[in-house]
Amino acid sequence: MTDDDRDESGAPPPFFVYYNPRVHLFKLVAILAICVVLAVLPFLVANIQPDAVQILAAFIVIFLIWAYLVFGRMRDRRPQVVVDTAGIYVRDWHVDIVPWEQIEFIAHSSSVRRGIVSSLTRSRRGPYLLFKFESLPKSSSSLPPPFNWLQKIWVDIELQEPAIMEYGLDTKATAILSAIQDHIDYWQRAQNVGASDTTVVPPPPR
Repeated sequence: MTDDDRDESGAPPPFFVYYNPRVHLFKLVAILAICVVLAVLPFLVANIQPDAVQILAAFIVIFLIWAYLVFGRMRDRRPQVVVDTAGIYVRDWHVDIVPWEQIEFIAHSSSVRRGIVSSLTRSRRGPYLLFKFESLPKSSSSLPPPFNWLQKIWVDIELQEPAIMEYGLDTKATAILSAIQDHIDYWQRAQNVGASDTTVVPPPPR
């Protein structure tokens, strides 16, 4: 981003992150290939038991549901992450825009040392950005009852250690972090806030 991209007030432009359709297409093909293998398997085994066929059918249904969700992400053209002067919006968090003053800490996964319990209970594929909020934002569910309460429970658990995963997005975590830094710098200058009030930890140099 250059100075020419900024508006008259000097504010950096909004930064948008979308799903990477190629990544989700690859995942969709892999899931459907597994479904084909599971569907053909009963014809390759002699004297297969009906219970085994039912188990395979159940797995096929689960994988088809997963494929449907992946297909939806592949076609989703909505911004998944929005970084602007007001704060940051992450669609997967199911909360409104989180203002910069509510964020205590942001770090790249390569700069984070996670505890053993945290690593076991929340397995995340790096790179990712880890956030710490002053208080837990109020989440809302996008699913109809009775699935909405299950989604809300899952979201509330994830918000205990909120993160933006690079995998599946069209932008690197380092680029998102750089955009966040630009907007926080502008917000700190506009609000006359000290740099220590919101900490951004970049990835270590390679």
